[in-house]
This record gives sequence, structure tokens and C-alpha cells, in this order.
Amino acid sequence: MKTKKALPALLLIAGVLTASASFAQGKGKHKEAAPAAPAPASSPYMQVEEWKKGDRLPTEFRDRQYVIDNWKQYSLPAPRKGTHWVGVGAQYYLVAPNGVIQQVGAGT
Repeated sequence: MKTKKALPALLLIAGVLTASASFAQGKGKHKEAAPAAPAPASSPYMQVEEWKKGDRLPTEFRDRQYVIDNWKQYSLPAPRKGTHWVGVGAQYYLVAPNGVIQQVGAGT
């Protein structure tokens, strides 16, 4: 019997909380949502941007985990002396020691 009496009270409380929460968020005004901020570069789940020749590859993509030693497997040309291939997303970049991109290759 107690549950039948408690149910209307719970519904009333839930309704009040929901209304006050929505009022506090927008104060009754509907505004267009601001675009989400991009994920930080260190996030492994971010959408990776593509760079072009002459750009400097961000330092977080110069770690050993991105270096491609078996460049033949990816149908990439041999890296020139002092450079190495780096794989980021679906792109491959021939990078100098200072991080400047020397060549962009799609590979296979």
C-alpha cells in the first residue's frame, strides 16, 4: 500500500528536478550549441589532420611508435639519408630529424 502513495510523490519530484535542470541549462532560451572543441593532440582517438610538404609534423607524432621501418611493405620509396617514414592515420610522411615533412606518400 505504501508504494501506491509514494509513486505520485516520486513522479512529482522527478518532474520538478527535470524542469529545474533544463531551466538552469538554458534559462528558458534556446541557443544554438557551440561547436565542440577539437581533441587535444595527445588524444589517441582524435581525428588526425593531414599535413603537406614543408609542414612541421607535431612532436607527438615523432615518437618511435609512428616510425615505419618496413617501408617496402607499404609500397613507399626508400627514405633518403637522415630521414624516416612516419605513419599517421592513413597517410605516410617522410620526415627530417627536425620534423619538417619532406614528402607525403599514401602507400598501400
